Amino acid sequence: MNDVSPGQASARRPAVRPRDAASLILLRGKGDNLEVLAGRRPRHARFMPGVYVFPGGAIDPPDRIAWSVEAATETLGPELARSARAALRETWEEAAVLIGRTVGSPSPAPAGLPIERAYHERGLVAAMDLLTYVGRAITPSHSSRRFNTRFFLGDGDNVFGEPAASEELEDLRWHPVGCPLLESFRDVTRFMLARAIALRSGTASGEAPLFYWAKNARRIGVCREAP
Repeated sequence: MNDVSPGQASARRPAVRPRDAASLILLRGKGDNLEVLAGRRPRHARFMPGVYVFPGGAIDPPDRIAWSVEAATETLGPELARSARAALRETWEEAAVLIGRTVGSPSPAPAGLPIERAYHERGLVAAMDLLTYVGRAITPSHSSRRFNTRFFLGDGDNVFGEPAASEELEDLRWHPVGCPLLESFRDVTRFMLARAIALRSGTASGEAPLFYWAKNARRIGVCREAP
């Protein structure tokens, strides 16, 4: 006979270890014309279904290895560089756009990874110095799917290609900041967007934040990963 109630069993269940992830906040325009690139998670998605989010996803093992088409990696450092690669790769896979700058004479050698080939074929380099570290957020311990996500900021002037929806993100396009569709943003998404806007306008203060939950309440700490 089992004397443990479902609630007690749930309470005793060990917390899921968060998976490292990365996300990219792309902004363009200014003032009343400020827009952010965002899309809606499919209704059938296991994580945040039907919610508007920035492009991004989990860090894969290949993201830990420097690309043949990247530059200025030292501006971020090794830890953040792998997160930046994941953010750039996921943005290309989910939104069909690349972030970088043109190169005068691209190398004739074929790149290995699909993301490397995409940059190479378009005569671009993934310039890490075009990204600004925004902060980090950790999903609550009671969640069944958890992520330890680093957020980066990029400017629309450095975006190549037209955004296109994918299986991962529906209604993917440049949305005016503050439009009704983005009301489904989770609190952490709103927080990181506000921080990104402040960084872009030069009004941000303090070190990169760490957004997390403790004792069923959100906390804002200091993330000491910034370069």
